[in-house]
Amino acid sequence: MDTQVGMKTVRGMGRSGLVAMSVALMTVLVSGCIDLGPVHVDPDHLPGVYRNDDTGAEIRLDADGRFSAVGFSQDEVGIDGTASLGDFGGTWDPTPSNFVYLEPEPIGMSDIQLWTVSSEKVYLQPDVNGPITLTLVKAKES
Repeated sequence: MDTQVGMKTVRGMGRSGLVAMSVALMTVLVSGCIDLGPVHVDPDHLPGVYRNDDTGAEIRLDADGRFSAVGFSQDEVGIDGTASLGDFGGTWDPTPSNFVYLEPEPIGMSDIQLWTVSSEKVYLQPDVNGPITLTLVKAKES
Protein backbone atom coordinates (compact mmCIF):
# COMPACT_ATOMS: atom_id res chain seq x y z
CA MET A 1 0.00 0.00 0.00
CA ASP A 2 2.82 2.41 0.74
CA THR A 3 4.26 1.51 -2.65
CA GLN A 4 1.11 2.65 -4.44
CA VAL A 5 1.04 5.95 -2.56
CA GLY A 6 4.72 6.44 -3.41
CA MET A 7 4.08 5.70 -7.11
CA LYS A 8 1.20 8.18 -7.25
CA THR A 9 3.44 10.82 -5.72
CA VAL A 10 6.23 10.12 -8.22
CA ARG A 11 3.79 10.20 -11.14
CA GLY A 12 2.25 13.44 -9.92
CA MET A 13 5.67 15.02 -9.48
CA GLY A 14 6.86 13.70 -12.86
CA ARG A 15 4.77 16.06 -14.94
CA SER A 16 5.69 19.20 -13.02
CA GLY A 17 9.31 18.03 -12.80
CA LEU A 18 9.38 17.60 -16.57
CA VAL A 19 7.98 21.09 -17.07
CA ALA A 20 10.54 22.56 -14.65
CA MET A 21 13.36 20.72 -16.40
CA SER A 22 12.16 21.91 -19.82
CA VAL A 23 12.01 25.52 -18.62
CA ALA A 24 15.52 25.24 -17.18
CA LEU A 25 16.86 23.74 -20.42
CA MET A 26 15.27 26.48 -22.54
CA THR A 27 16.72 29.14 -20.22
CA VAL A 28 20.20 27.68 -20.66
CA LEU A 29 19.80 27.48 -24.45
CA VAL A 30 18.48 31.02 -24.75
CA SER A 31 21.23 32.41 -22.53
CA GLY A 32 23.86 30.90 -24.84
CA CYS A 33 25.43 28.64 -22.23
CA ILE A 34 25.33 25.66 -24.58
CA ASP A 35 27.21 25.76 -27.87
CA LEU A 36 24.87 24.55 -30.59
CA GLY A 37 27.70 24.10 -33.09
CA PRO A 38 28.63 26.03 -36.20
CA VAL A 39 26.19 28.44 -37.72
CA HIS A 40 25.40 27.54 -41.31
CA VAL A 41 24.28 30.44 -43.43
CA ASP A 42 22.53 29.60 -46.68
CA PRO A 43 24.98 30.66 -49.44
CA ASP A 44 22.03 32.02 -51.45
CA HIS A 45 21.55 34.67 -48.74
CA LEU A 46 25.18 35.82 -48.72
CA PRO A 47 25.51 37.84 -51.96
CA GLY A 48 25.60 41.55 -51.27
CA VAL A 49 27.87 44.37 -50.18
CA TYR A 50 29.44 44.14 -46.72
CA ARG A 51 31.04 47.28 -45.32
CA ASN A 52 32.96 48.50 -42.30
CA ASP A 53 31.91 52.13 -41.86
CA ASP A 54 34.91 52.96 -39.64
CA THR A 55 37.55 51.97 -42.21
CA GLY A 56 35.57 52.19 -45.45
CA ALA A 57 36.59 48.61 -46.34
CA GLU A 58 34.03 46.84 -48.48
CA ILE A 59 33.53 43.34 -49.90
CA ARG A 60 30.97 42.61 -52.61
CA LEU A 61 29.94 38.96 -52.89
CA ASP A 62 28.26 38.39 -56.24
CA ALA A 63 25.75 35.59 -56.82
CA ASP A 64 27.96 34.17 -59.60
CA GLY A 65 30.74 33.28 -57.12
CA ARG A 66 32.92 36.35 -57.78
CA PHE A 67 33.93 38.95 -55.20
CA SER A 68 35.52 42.37 -55.20
CA ALA A 69 37.19 44.13 -52.28
CA VAL A 70 38.18 47.76 -51.77
CA GLY A 71 39.77 49.73 -48.95
CA PHE A 72 41.54 46.95 -47.06
CA SER A 73 44.95 47.28 -45.44
CA GLN A 74 47.52 44.52 -45.66
CA ASP A 75 47.23 44.02 -41.90
CA GLU A 76 43.48 43.38 -42.13
CA VAL A 77 43.92 40.55 -44.65
CA GLY A 78 46.93 38.99 -42.92
CA ILE A 79 49.76 40.27 -45.11
CA ASP A 80 52.81 41.80 -43.41
CA GLY A 81 52.58 45.57 -43.34
CA THR A 82 49.86 48.17 -42.89
CA ALA A 83 49.84 49.84 -46.29
CA SER A 84 46.63 50.10 -48.28
CA LEU A 85 46.14 46.97 -50.31
CA GLY A 86 44.18 48.56 -53.11
CA ASP A 87 41.30 46.96 -54.95
CA PHE A 88 41.35 43.23 -55.52
CA GLY A 89 38.93 40.48 -56.41
CA GLY A 90 38.57 36.83 -57.15
CA THR A 91 36.17 34.02 -56.36
CA TRP A 92 34.35 33.10 -53.17
CA ASP A 93 33.44 29.63 -52.00
CA PRO A 94 31.13 28.86 -49.06
CA THR A 95 31.96 25.89 -46.85
CA PRO A 96 29.46 23.48 -45.28
CA SER A 97 30.08 25.17 -41.93
CA ASN A 98 30.26 28.88 -41.17
CA PHE A 99 33.15 30.10 -43.32
CA VAL A 100 33.42 31.56 -46.79
CA TYR A 101 36.80 31.37 -48.47
CA LEU A 102 37.81 34.31 -50.62
CA GLU A 103 40.32 33.21 -53.25
CA PRO A 104 41.99 36.44 -54.43
CA GLU A 105 43.45 36.99 -57.86
CA PRO A 106 46.23 37.45 -58.83
CA ILE A 107 47.55 34.13 -57.72
CA GLY A 108 50.09 34.43 -54.93
CA MET A 109 47.87 36.17 -52.41
CA SER A 110 46.66 33.79 -49.69
CA ASP A 111 43.01 32.82 -49.33
CA ILE A 112 41.06 34.96 -46.89
CA GLN A 113 38.33 33.67 -44.60
CA LEU A 114 35.04 35.31 -43.82
CA TRP A 115 33.35 33.96 -40.72
CA THR A 116 29.60 34.11 -41.38
CA VAL A 117 27.41 34.43 -38.32
CA SER A 118 24.43 35.56 -40.37
CA SER A 119 23.69 36.86 -43.84
CA GLU A 120 23.83 40.37 -42.32
CA LYS A 121 27.26 40.35 -40.63
CA VAL A 122 30.59 38.74 -41.47
CA TYR A 123 33.98 38.80 -39.80
CA LEU A 124 37.27 38.94 -41.67
CA GLN A 125 39.50 36.26 -40.19
CA PRO A 126 42.57 35.72 -42.39
CA ASP A 127 43.88 32.89 -40.18
CA VAL A 128 41.43 30.36 -38.71
CA ASN A 129 43.55 30.28 -35.55
CA GLY A 130 44.10 34.03 -35.50
CA PRO A 131 42.02 36.99 -34.46
CA ILE A 132 39.16 38.59 -36.30
CA THR A 133 40.63 41.65 -38.00
CA LEU A 134 37.46 43.40 -39.21
CA THR A 135 33.69 43.25 -38.85
CA LEU A 136 31.61 43.96 -41.96
CA VAL A 137 27.88 44.58 -42.01
CA LYS A 138 25.66 44.04 -45.05
CA ALA A 139 24.96 47.41 -46.60
CA LYS A 140 22.82 46.15 -49.47
CA GLU A 141 21.75 43.02 -51.31
CA SER A 142 23.56 42.10 -54.50
